[in-house]
Amino acid sequence: MSLRRFEECDLVKLDSWSHAVGAHKYMQKVTPLNYSSPDDLNNWGKDFVWFAIAIDDIAIGGVWVDRRRPGDTLGILGIIIGRPDILGKGIGRRSISMAIEEAVRILGITRIRLTVRKANERAIRAYRSVGFEVSGEGKIALEDGTIIPFYRMETEPIGEGPVLSATEPIGEGPALAATELPGEELAPA
Repeated sequence: MSLRRFEECDLVKLDSWSHAVGAHKYMQKVTPLNYSSPDDLNNWGKDFVWFAIAIDDIAIGGVWVDRRRPGDTLGILGIIIGRPDILGKGIGRRSISMAIEEAVRILGITRIRLTVRKANERAIRAYRSVGFEVSGEGKIALEDGTIIPFYRMETEPIGEGPVLSATEPIGEGPALAATELPGEELAPA
């Protein structure tokens, strides 16, 4: 598994990934908050970091951290993995850890927040395993009137090492590969 900078050619995959995992049912957006058109990819490293998650050099999803507001050190995490057959194998945890490490380095993010449906137990376990804790909860009404309860989760990655370490920085260079830290063992989510 590796991460590389999300590129315009990856945009066409978002619909198929979303459809494959039914993301429309549980995600409001499958892109960073600060992304609305391909031109916004030019703001990579300023407003957000967005990576394609790849297995054997084939993109299977995306992970991003973007600023809540310009210049803010609060980041908002998002992730989509578009292959249901590989869910629960630690790919999300590794991707999140690596993306957070890069968001801290590139954007100066000091705290990261996300929202997750209370019913999404697999995701909650994955987020907890990389240091997120529940910091609030709420409910959102969908267009059809369905009420969805959710948790807000947060982590402060500064001072706490990530679950996994990067072998080299991401940016214009080669992809970032996941490497286990000595003594760490990944368990299924």
